[in-house]
Amino acid sequence: MSHEGGARTVRPWLAAALAALGVAEALITVVGVLVTGLSFAAARDSFLISNATIGTVCALCGGLIAAYRPRNALGWLLLGVAVAQTATAAVTPWLARAIVAGDPRAVTWTATVYSAAWPWAVGLFLPLALLVFPDGRLPGRARWLLVPVVANGVAQVLAFSADPYPLAPVAGFAPGQVAPAWSVLAIRGVDVGVPAAITNAVLAATYLAGVVTLVVRYRRGDERTRQQVLWPLLAAVVVVVVIAGTRAVWSVAAPGTGFPVISTLAVALVPVAITIAVLRYRLLDIRLLWSRAVTYLVLTAALVATYVAVVEVVTRLLGPADGLASSVAATVVVAAAFNPFRVRLQRRVDTLFYGDRSDPVRAVASVTEHLATGADRPRDVLPAVCQALRLPWAALAVDGEPAGEAGARPALVEVFPLRHAGRTVGELRVGVRSGQARLDPSDRAVLELMALPIGVALHADTLSAAVQRSRQEIVAAREEERRRLRRDLHDGLASVLTGVAFQADTVVTLADADDRTRIAELGEDIRSGVTGALADVRRLINELHPSALHELGLVEAVRRHAQRLTRGDPAPLAFALVQDADGEVGELPAAVEVAAYRILVEALTNVARHARATRAEVDIRCTDGELVVGVRDDGPGDGAGWTAGVGLASMRERAEELGGLLCAAPTPTGGRVEARLPLARVAA
Repeated sequence: MSHEGGARTVRPWLAAALAALGVAEALITVVGVLVTGLSFAAARDSFLISNATIGTVCALCGGLIAAYRPRNALGWLLLGVAVAQTATAAVTPWLARAIVAGDPRAVTWTATVYSAAWPWAVGLFLPLALLVFPDGRLPGRARWLLVPVVANGVAQVLAFSADPYPLAPVAGFAPGQVAPAWSVLAIRGVDVGVPAAITNAVLAATYLAGVVTLVVRYRRGDERTRQQVLWPLLAAVVVVVVIAGTRAVWSVAAPGTGFPVISTLAVALVPVAITIAVLRYRLLDIRLLWSRAVTYLVLTAALVATYVAVVEVVTRLLGPADGLASSVAATVVVAAAFNPFRVRLQRRVDTLFYGDRSDPVRAVASVTEHLATGADRPRDVLPAVCQALRLPWAALAVDGEPAGEAGARPALVEVFPLRHAGRTVGELRVGVRSGQARLDPSDRAVLELMALPIGVALHADTLSAAVQRSRQEIVAAREEERRRLRRDLHDGLASVLTGVAFQADTVVTLADADDRTRIAELGEDIRSGVTGALADVRRLINELHPSALHELGLVEAVRRHAQRLTRGDPAPLAFALVQDADGEVGELPAAVEVAAYRILVEALTNVARHARATRAEVDIRCTDGELVVGVRDDGPGDGAGWTAGVGLASMRERAEELGGLLCAAPTPTGGRVEARLPLARVAA
C-alpha cells in the first residue's frame, strides 16, 4: 500500500477518534459537575459551560469536515479546538474542588491542565483556521504569518499559566479568598504583566489579519469563494454584536457585576458557519441572511442605545424620581424613529448584497450609460448587468446561439426575451444566486426593464453586422463579376482580335503575291471573327446594363420583350400593359430601372413557361416615393409553378438589395408578382 493510500485510510479513523475524544471530554465535564456539586453560577462564570459547548460543537463540525474533506486543514484545526476547549472544561470542577479542599498536588495538576489547554484553541487553532479558510491553505502572501502565530500560541499558554488565580471570575475564588493555584508551567517571581499585554496585542493583530485575509479572499475570489467567506463573516458579526451588546446592557442593568460570561456561547456559531461554508455553502441564500441579520442587529443596537440615551437625558433633566416620564419619552422616540431608520438601513444593506434592485431607475441607468459610453458591442454590457444586481452570471443569445457572457454560469438560469419593435431579437440569460431557487420578483422587474435598452442595442448590432456582411458580399460579387468579365474578354474578344491581327498580316503578304482567291477567303474569316467579337461585346454590354433600357426606356423595353414572348407558334399568350406609364414614370435611378426590368422580364418569362395562362398584364407606376411593378396572369391559380426556385429567389434578392419588397403568389384568378422599389433611398 502506498503512503497516500495509507493516509486516506488512516485519516477518517483519526478524525473520528479526535471527535470522539472531544465529545468524551464534554461528557466527563458533565460527570465532574454532578460529582463535585459545582453550582450553575460557578460553572457559568468559570467558562465551563462555554468551553464545553464550544468544544463539543467544534468536535462535531471538525469531524464532519475532516471526514469529507480530509485534505482541508480546517477540519483538523477545529478538532484541535475541540480537544483543547473541552479539556479545560473537564478539569474545571476538579480544580474548584481541589482549591476548596486545599489539596496542593491536585491543585497543581488541575491548574496546569486548565491554564495550558484552552489557550491553544484561542491563541493558535482559531487564528490559523481564519487564515486558511476556506480551502485549508495559507495564501502565498500570508505564509510568513505562520511563524509568529505559532510562537504567539506558545506565549499565550505561558502567559495564562502564570496566572495564580485562574478561577478569579467565580464568586469565592478571587485573590485573597483562596490560596494561589500555580501551574507547573508558571514562572514564579517574574512580572509577566508586560509580556502578557504584548502577547494579547499580537493575538488581536492575528485575528485582525485573519479577518483581513477573509475580506481579501472575498474581493478577489470567484462566486463560490465569496459565498463561502460570507458564512464565517456573518457568524463573526453576530458573535461580536451579541457579546458587545450583552456587555453594554449588563453594564447598565447591573453595573459593577462584571462581564456576562454566558454570552461567549455565541462563539459556537463560528465552527457551524465554517462547516456549512466548506460542505454546503449553497444551503441557504447567505446574502439574504446577511441582509436580514445585519439589518436587525444594527437596528436593535441602535434602538437600545437610543433608548438608554433618552432615558439618561430625561433622568438628568427631570431627576431620578420621574422614571415613568423618562421611559415614556424613550419609548416615543424609539417608536417614531424605528420604521424610517429600518427602511433606510435595509436599503443600504440590500444594496451591498443585491445591488440596485430596489432602485430600478438607477440600475437601468447604469446599464444604459455603459451602453452609451463604454460598450462597443451589446455583450460588453453584461459585466454591468452582473454588477448592478450582484448576479453570478449573465449572457446574450441570438437565434439560440451564444453571443457573449460574463461571470461563472451557475446551476439555475433564467431567461428574459429581448424585443425590438414587437419582434424578439435575442435573449438575456442570467444566473440565479447561490442559495436561491429562483430570482426575486424585484430582480425580475429590474431585468425586464434592462431588457429594453439591451434589446435595442442588440438589434442595432445585428443590423450593423448584416450591413457589414452585405458589404462583404457586394465586394465579393463585384470582384467575381470582374473576374468573369476578364475571363470572357480574354477568352473571347482578345483571342478573336489576335486572330484577326494574324489574318490581316497574312492578307498583306498575299496582297504582295496577288493571290486574290486566298485574300477573299481570309476577308470572309476576318468578317466572321469581327462579327462574333461584336456580338460578344454587345452581350457583355447588355449584361452590364440592358441596351434596351438605354435605347427605349423601361416601359418600351418591357413591351418589346413581351412582344417577343408572344410571337411563338402557336402564340397562346396575349400581352397587355395595364397602365401605359409613358410620361408618368420619368427618369429613374439606374439601379431601380435595371432591377425593375430584370424582375418584369423574369416574371413574364415564368408566365410564358409555367403559368398555362392566355393573358398577362404588366403594371408599371410610381406612387408615394416607390416604383411599383407587377405582372398578373389568368392561369389556373392552383399553385403549380410557384415552387421557390432560382427565378423567384433572384427577383426577391433584386428587390431586397434596394430595400424593397417582392410578393409572388398564386391568386384565385391566376398568379401575381409585385415588387415595390423605393426611389428616395436609392437616389440618396
